[in-house]
Amino acid sequence: MITSRENIWIGAVVALLGGGIGFVVGVQSDWRTTRPTVPAVAANDWSNPLLPAYIGNEGCASCHAGQAAAHATNGHSRTFFEHDLASNYSNLLKQPITDPERKGDLQYASEGKELIATFDNGTQYERLPIQFALGSGAHATTFINLLADSRGEPTVLEHRFSLFHHGEQTGLTPSHAGLSVQEPIEELGRLHQGKDAINCIACHTTTATIRGAQLDNVRPSVGCESCHGPGREHAAAMQASQSDLAIRFVRGRSTALEEIQMCGRCHRLPEMLSAPPSRSDPKLARFQPVGLLNSDCYRRSEERLRCTTCHDPHQTVDSNPANYTSKCVNCHSRVDDGQKLCPHSPKENCVSCHMPKIEVHPGISFHDHWIRIRPAENPRE
Repeated sequence: MITSRENIWIGAVVALLGGGIGFVVGVQSDWRTTRPTVPAVAANDWSNPLLPAYIGNEGCASCHAGQAAAHATNGHSRTFFEHDLASNYSNLLKQPITDPERKGDLQYASEGKELIATFDNGTQYERLPIQFALGSGAHATTFINLLADSRGEPTVLEHRFSLFHHGEQTGLTPSHAGLSVQEPIEELGRLHQGKDAINCIACHTTTATIRGAQLDNVRPSVGCESCHGPGREHAAAMQASQSDLAIRFVRGRSTALEEIQMCGRCHRLPEMLSAPPSRSDPKLARFQPVGLLNSDCYRRSEERLRCTTCHDPHQTVDSNPANYTSKCVNCHSRVDDGQKLCPHSPKENCVSCHMPKIEVHPGISFHDHWIRIRPAENPRE
């Protein structure tokens, strides 16, 4: 999770529960329909200073149709869901899920369009209508709820079970194995408070305002303006045929480090880890910017190697390792820079040897971006 996001404002809601830490769960069925909405902006109104700074993917598409169309098929465009969860995840309604570490069963049920999670071990019963689903499903989908504690601290309950393999399989959410239960609600998941709660929402939305157990000003998923910033000022400048240098991360304007740091706000940076990264930790593959910044390829590239060297952020990530070979060869064939081609396989298998796919959690695998040779006898070293 990232350390800060400028598009999140905290609205503290104090729940006056008798002493200690108490949680109020936002379970009202109608709050989503009554909360403030984000008004649409007409394409010819960019210069109106009274309109929102954000114009949405549709506004960006009025000039950048190609990028917007590609983004619509990208996993970033579907990282946050809050409506019709019962219909979208109806496969969960079939049978109870037994917690492998606890005595009790998790059951999902539907009440209209709401998806309800219940935990029952014979003596304790917990019930919670699920508010949000995070993740595109390519790696996992995890449910969360916003809670308000007695101190007004932003609090997220990350549900204990997630969906893997495009929703076809359930399993413990990463980092939930071995957790003890401190509050009854934790039978259903893990509590995140403060910055962790804020960042959980921030990395899956373009804008959102946490207000206790509710979420306002939601622009769901990672949109154009998540990376490029609010677009109205830029659109107004373009409409007036003026130059605009305010828009963020335009090709050629940022350094490799700035670009990696921008992606790392959500995909992790070294300073976000609780301890210096270990080369042998398989979970490191999940944090691509951490691995890339530690690689010899990046450190010797003199600002040439960056995330967009291999990935177009508007496109779905190419899953064919062979298509990245030309990127590797392009750099390693520059003999004037002291680079050289791999003596074992100079024109193929670059990714499979130097960036192998590592399982970081049952059902989730990533390519190791700490570009290196892994010993064949122990691929995790």
